Amino acid sequence: MDSASSVENESLLKKAGSYGFGVVIIVAVFLLVTLFLRGVVWASEKALPWLLNAGSIAFDVCVLGLLPLCIFRRTRPWAGFGFYLASFLFGIALFAFSCLVVVTIWGYGGLIVGLVLGGVGVVPVAFFAALFHAEWSPFWAVVIGTVLTFGTHFLGIYLITPKEVEKQQQDEVSV
Repeated sequence: MDSASSVENESLLKKAGSYGFGVVIIVAVFLLVTLFLRGVVWASEKALPWLLNAGSIAFDVCVLGLLPLCIFRRTRPWAGFGFYLASFLFGIALFAFSCLVVVTIWGYGGLIVGLVLGGVGVVPVAFFAALFHAEWSPFWAVVIGTVLTFGTHFLGIYLITPKEVEKQQQDEVSV
């Protein structure tokens, strides 16, 4: 009888230990997620002014330097490469701005939803948050940032792709 009681107590202690360990793991994961979210917001706050300045310079370079290069056939790939690189800068600035918009309007819950949607989901969440709360300035900033990001990205790819490859692909499709 005594050995059965000690086995029962030992089993009870093992269960309590494993439940306690599970609670510690859950709390640790919660703390890591909280630190990560706060870190994303903190980094966005600190980097956004620099990103906006760099984005402004990149926009000027795109308009004043790269667009004229599109005129000449030999310099189009270089212009395309410049547009392609600028699109990443515009995208990072858009992501940082969207993080701040989401946290300001919908809080960390909205940011979690946006990050769960592959990280890039922060931009559509910011779009809808600004739209549903009639915050028109952030709404249009997200729209313009999205158009600028994807417009320069696809323009860069279009300009980099040789026209012979495009013609060959069209010929293969038509056959």
